[in-house]
Amino acid sequence: MSDAVRPRSPELPWAIVAGIAILVGTWLRWYQLPIQVLLDDEWHALHKVIHSDAWGIATSFGFADHSIPLTLYYRWLALHGGLTEWVMHVPLLISGVALLVSVAMSFRRDGETTPAARAAWVTLLAISPLLVYHSRTARPYALTSLLTFVAIVAFRRWWRKERRCTAWGAGYAAATFLSGWLHPITLPFTLLPFAYYGARALLFTQRTPETLVAALRRLLLLGGITVAALAAALGPPLVNDWSRFAAKAGRDAVTLESVYRTLLMLFGIAQPPLLAVLVALSGLGIGRLWQRERDLVAYVLTVTLGAAVAIALAQPQWIHHPGVYARYLLPALPFLLLFLAEGALACLERLRRPAWQAVAMAAAAALLWWAGPMPDYFYRPNQFMGHLRFQYDYDPAHNPYVLEIPRDPVPDFYRQLAQRPPRTLTLIEAPWRLESNFNPHPWYQEIHRQYVKIGLVTPVCGVRDFGEYPATLRALRMRELVHLSEILAGKSYGADYLVMHLKAWKTPPDAEVDWPDVAACLTSIEAKLGAPVYRDDQIVVFALKKPG
Repeated sequence: MSDAVRPRSPELPWAIVAGIAILVGTWLRWYQLPIQVLLDDEWHALHKVIHSDAWGIATSFGFADHSIPLTLYYRWLALHGGLTEWVMHVPLLISGVALLVSVAMSFRRDGETTPAARAAWVTLLAISPLLVYHSRTARPYALTSLLTFVAIVAFRRWWRKERRCTAWGAGYAAATFLSGWLHPITLPFTLLPFAYYGARALLFTQRTPETLVAALRRLLLLGGITVAALAAALGPPLVNDWSRFAAKAGRDAVTLESVYRTLLMLFGIAQPPLLAVLVALSGLGIGRLWQRERDLVAYVLTVTLGAAVAIALAQPQWIHHPGVYARYLLPALPFLLLFLAEGALACLERLRRPAWQAVAMAAAAALLWWAGPMPDYFYRPNQFMGHLRFQYDYDPAHNPYVLEIPRDPVPDFYRQLAQRPPRTLTLIEAPWRLESNFNPHPWYQEIHRQYVKIGLVTPVCGVRDFGEYPATLRALRMRELVHLSEILAGKSYGADYLVMHLKAWKTPPDAEVDWPDVAACLTSIEAKLGAPVYRDDQIVVFALKKPG
């Protein structure tokens, strides 16, 4: 490379890679987000908003674990202009992007990490399937991932009495409080720093009694402030809901198989040989970083592994499912990817020029993304990216939402739509169930490639309050959820067809599920919309737009 084109600084190629990674990560988190349909656990908070007041939200974890502050935010939006899917998702989208920026700015002091390591680290975080998914989901995990990262970093800065250490201590307490209030499962990650540095204070033989007492006093002061704030927020729901809260512990246990599959999900892949390579690189990265920053490595491993063990020992409900344990371990994922980034860079050192190293790292990250699950479900339109068909396990051969689906033939109507130009029509699908177990629409949309809205049948086909609400509830202004009662009153929502499903689609096929008596309400639908344009033993389709 000639002097005319050689970068002025070896850091420049890595700065470019980091900038591109943040842009790509932002795009991955935003792509098709405005048209996503709320599914599964996203309805926990929505049901609470519909059926409870602010006091009831703040003083209960609920049967289905709504996130208290996030649900209070949703209620405030519902009372001030209306609640939509987009505003439900915005805080999580911003948090997912903010984590990338925070990582790019962290561990810069005293050579803790190099610019190359931070750029590689940001790149891996940007394409992480778990982090992308949770940044697109109206659940608290993207927020808690950001806050726990801030808390873990801030505690170390505060303990080391770095510049503005009081501000670092305040930042730690605030981040720990907010993440614990959003989801108590984060507390092992944010409270274990006390145990690590408390043990170091007691075992560090060079300390005098005076300095030891001062160190312990600092820990007790910050711990007292943090615990007091957590007690104020979590005390009322713990008192009111203790039986429900306690009943969810000691229910299920991790196994060697579930830990292995959780590790696959954390790395965002499905291939065992690739997992072996990534684990080996992570181990290499730990050794590489240990040579420079032993305290950082020991601190991170103590907090992350300690929290993983503590959560496993609590045996929370569904933890044997890899997707559940993986999302509980999201606070550990940024640090796991830091080790992977360090290991990858160790292998790139033979490419002596920083520009070639940066290009190689970007290419390797692109291949890793291609080996992951996102290319399989980033087709357009896909309004169900959060469906457990895609998110339960990244290997379809181990995903019951793929293996145990009904074997009923796909209605020919959807194959007819596939002959039309994609993204030119809109269907209203009704009735529905919010659970992935009973939701066939990702399978159908992959075939027909048209837009979908969900039709709520209350009260036309009976009154339902699970995954439904009446059109009279004006505080909810969902774009992708529409009302059959309004359709019969003449409002088409811009859709072309109303598709009425006569029976439930069940995974597994022998599952029990409540389903409206659609046949009984077809008469009133036909009276308003005319004769159906398609009918089989699964669906009845009505045209909502006049031909010509």
